[in-house]
Order: sequence, then C-alpha cells, then structure tokens
Amino acid sequence: MLENLRAYRVLLAIGFRAAPRQATMQILSGLFFQLQGPIFAFGAKLLVDAAVAQTLDVGLLAGVVMALSIGLSLVAVFYYVDWVFTVLDRAGALATRRLIQLMGGTHGLAHHERPDYQDQVQRIREEQGRLGGMVNATAGVLRAMVVLIATAVLLISVHPLLILLPLFGILSAWLGKRSQDLEVSAQEATSEATRLYRHLFEVGTAAPQGKELRLFGLTDRLLERHHQVSDGVLQVRNGATWRGALLRAGDGFISGLAFAGAITLVLVLAVRGQATPGDVILTVSLAAQMNGIVFLAIAYGTGLLWLLKVARRYMWLEEYAEGAKRAPVAPTAVPDRLTKGIELQNVTFGYPGSDRPVLANLSLRLPAGKVVALVGENGAGKTTLVKLLADFYQPDSGQILIDGRDLAQIDPDGWRSRLSAAFQDFSKFEFLVREAVGIADLDRIEERAAVTAALQRAGADGLVANLPDGSETQLGTAWPNGVDLSGGQWQKLALGRGLMRTDPLLVVFDEPTAALDAQTEFALFERFAEAARAGRERGTITLLVSHRFSTVQMADLILVLENGRILEYGSHEALLSQDGLYAELYELQSQAYRD
Repeated sequence: MLENLRAYRVLLAIGFRAAPRQATMQILSGLFFQLQGPIFAFGAKLLVDAAVAQTLDVGLLAGVVMALSIGLSLVAVFYYVDWVFTVLDRAGALATRRLIQLMGGTHGLAHHERPDYQDQVQRIREEQGRLGGMVNATAGVLRAMVVLIATAVLLISVHPLLILLPLFGILSAWLGKRSQDLEVSAQEATSEATRLYRHLFEVGTAAPQGKELRLFGLTDRLLERHHQVSDGVLQVRNGATWRGALLRAGDGFISGLAFAGAITLVLVLAVRGQATPGDVILTVSLAAQMNGIVFLAIAYGTGLLWLLKVARRYMWLEEYAEGAKRAPVAPTAVPDRLTKGIELQNVTFGYPGSDRPVLANLSLRLPAGKVVALVGENGAGKTTLVKLLADFYQPDSGQILIDGRDLAQIDPDGWRSRLSAAFQDFSKFEFLVREAVGIADLDRIEERAAVTAALQRAGADGLVANLPDGSETQLGTAWPNGVDLSGGQWQKLALGRGLMRTDPLLVVFDEPTAALDAQTEFALFERFAEAARAGRERGTITLLVSHRFSTVQMADLILVLENGRILEYGSHEALLSQDGLYAELYELQSQAYRD
C-alpha cells in the first residue's frame, strides 16, 4: 500500500509540475460537469412532482436550475477538454525528458548488460505515453466517486434498499481490476519476447543490415522467426484479453440485474403510494446513468491501477539510477595535471551475468605524458580496460589510481570532463556537422574556430570543405537538406569529437580508424602522437588501441594484453628483441602486407 501511495504521488507530481493551473482546473471542472447527471435527475423529479401537485413556482424553479446546469456544464466541458490535453501534453513531455535523463544519465554502462533492466525499460517504453496521465486518471476517479456518492444519497431518499445499486458498482470495479491484472501479467510475461520481435523488425527494415539480408537470403528466415515470436506474444496477450472480456461480460450481466431490480422496487413503492411519480423518474434516471457511472469508474479506476504499475516501474528505474550513482563519501579532486600517471593494482573485472573475469589481477602503469599503445588479440580485454579507465564500470576488486588518488573517490563527472576518446563503435549524431563535433566540448560548441581546429587535427577539414554548407551542413538524409556520409567520413567526425577538448588528462583512441585504410591511419596516429607529446606539460596520457602493428610502433610504451593479463610490455624495438607474442603477431601482419 505504501509503495502504491508513493507511486501515485510520483506520477501525480509530474502532472502538477508540468501544468499546475491546468491540472487544478481540470479536476474542478470535471467534478462540476459530472455532477450535472444527478442534478438533472433531481430537477426532473421536482418538475414532475410539481406538475402532479400543480405547484407552478416549484416547477419553474426546477426548470431554471436544470437549464442553467446544462448551459454551465457545456461550457465546463469545452474548457475541460482543453485542460486535459494541455496537461497530458506537458506532463508527457516532462516524463519523456525525465526518462532520457534516467536512461541516458545512469552512471556507467553495467545496466545495459542486465536482462532484468532491459525488460523493465521495454515495459516503460511501451507505456511511456501513460506517464503523464495520472492527473487525468485522478480526475476521472474523483468524478466517479463524487457522482456515486451523490447518486447514493438521492436513491436512499427514495428507499434505503436502493443503496445496493451503487454498491454493485464496487463489484463492477473489482471485476475491472481483475481484468486489468490479467493484462498486466500478460505484458510482463512477454516483455523479453516483445523486445526480440521488435529487434527482428528493426533488423529486417534498417538500412545497415540490408546488404547482408539480401546477400545471404535471410529475409524469409527472419520473417519466419518474427512470425513465431510475435504469434507467441499475441497468443499470451490475446488470452488475457479474452479472459478479461469474460469478466467484463459478467459485470454487464450483474449491472443489468441491478437496474431491473431498482426499477421494479420503485414501481412497487409508487403503486402502494409510498413513492411519488417524481421518485420513479429520479430512480429511472439515476439507474440509467449508473451504467455510465460504473463504466467511468471502471475505465478510470483500472486505468489508475495500470498507471500505478507503470509508476512502480518508473520508480524502479529512478531507484536503480540512484543506486548506480558513484558518489564518493569524501570526494577527491581531479588533479589539474598528471605527474605520475595512472596505475592499476590487482584489478579484476567480469561483466554482469558472466562467471569468467575479463581482467584478472591486472596490474600496470600508464606513465604521465606518454603515448601508450595497447595491443592484443580479440577478446584479450583491451576495450574492457578502456571502459574501466573511463569509469563506465567499476572493478570487482583492486584499484585504479590517478596520480595516487583512488578513482573510486573521484567524482565521475569531474573525471570524465578531463577525458577524451574516439571509439570504433562511434555514434552517428545526425546534427549539424559543427554540433556533431562540438558536443564533445559543450562550452565551445558555437565556436567554429574550435570545431575547425579539431577537424583539422582529425584530418577531416577536406571532408567538411566539400559539404554543401560546410560545418553548418545537416547530417542524415532523414532531415531536410540532410546529407549522408560514408563509414570513413562518419569516423573522421568521431575522431574530431575525440580531439575537441584541449586539456584532457587521458585521451583514448580505441580502434578509432577501423573504417580507414592503413596509410590514413598511420598518418592520423602520427598526428595523435604529436598532439600527445605537445600536451606533456599537463602529463596527458594518450592510449592507442589498434590491431595494426605498423601504427602502434610510434608509441613510447606498448602493452601486450592476453586473457586479461599483461603478457609483455616495452618499446617496439624491445618487444621485437624479446621474440615473444608481440614479435610473432608483428611478423605475421608484416608478412601479410608484403604478400
């Protein structure tokens, strides 16, 4: 119960924060016009009784009240609709911004490796549009409750037994809740399968996979698998829908019996002279309205219950994001410059759900002001080491020291503000070229000179010069006047981002030139090395990860990683003289180029 109350408060607060005045007026105006049903029924009773008793004054007064009630309720409805959509739109936008913040701003990357997190996120995405609807659900439930109370009071005034009519509404609401519970359970049971068939749809319709789908004739097999998975999801969800429909059908049957019983009772009372003709009109009107009131209560009540489920998922996401924060108890400042370097001491790390560590008791030192190359075969742990240095993950054991300061005690945002990187799996930001590069240093994103300098360092100035609007060119053909780029061109923009910051302590290039030829990569790495050596005054460490040995030989220090451990280290010449794994791999690659 406490969790539900908290969940309700969280979503209701979104609506009131987004549109406080409109949310308040929505609730008040909804109550006003919903009460017009009982008011009109009571007015009709007075009118009929006045006609029978031939009391003109009472009849005219009842008619005026009914007319004013109808007119004012029509005005209230028009304003109500406007307030409803205003609150829904603004609350939905606020909830979307919050979701972006929670999903995109959660510390580290570990949650992306967790199936339970992905399932919850999938459910939240499915119901994202509902997150702004708690004010509307609350307004509907309040309307139903107030009208039910008013209806009960009027019916009791005719005969106490008629209180059973509104009470049947409670039974209807319970049946509606049971129906809703079935649908919620079905949704949760099919979350993983839903993610799968949506992924299959994206694979079957996205451009990057189009070549291989056609080359290997995968379309029919993909369709078959999508059909199997989606049919399984539909079978579970449709089964829940049918069972829910049966419960609602039972609700309709019970409501019909209650209506017939109420009319029969008041007719018997009228025949015996224990009720007036106006009482008959009142009861018939209220009984007829009862179906609508019950439907309103069920619709908004079950909707509110569903929203509480969505709210609990949203709260789970908030709590996860809060728990994932790495907030040091006594934060240590990020050093202005490095004098010693970065040291890993007995670091062990394995990805969530894996029983085998990627890095095992790894110890190494990256000297300040040096260019360090990291080499090794696929799966050796190179990219994992980069992620640990960027504080995307925390070691399972061991320490990472930044000039002797434990990285776990340094504010993660402060540390990352002194990092720069370019990755092999770079993102294609479909912004203006200037923005796609400048986002790496938001304080200077509007400075064309700074962006141009970064592009020059990345060897992409010629690329930009050939674009229709230079650095103001829109990227992505999905946008008006947008242009697409080749894989190598996109990669050069990613390199520009990696070179945008001018005062990093650690610069990482993790296979950033995979889409470029060996000569271009060599020229770029020479430029990276020159820039790195120019930053030695800050003690900047440049970490190069590459599978091409011809480019890493320019590094001051080369680390050879195998099975999560440092196998060899030294300069290019020293490693060749050791005649170990590095020398073997270098010779194999050199032979391939000679052949």
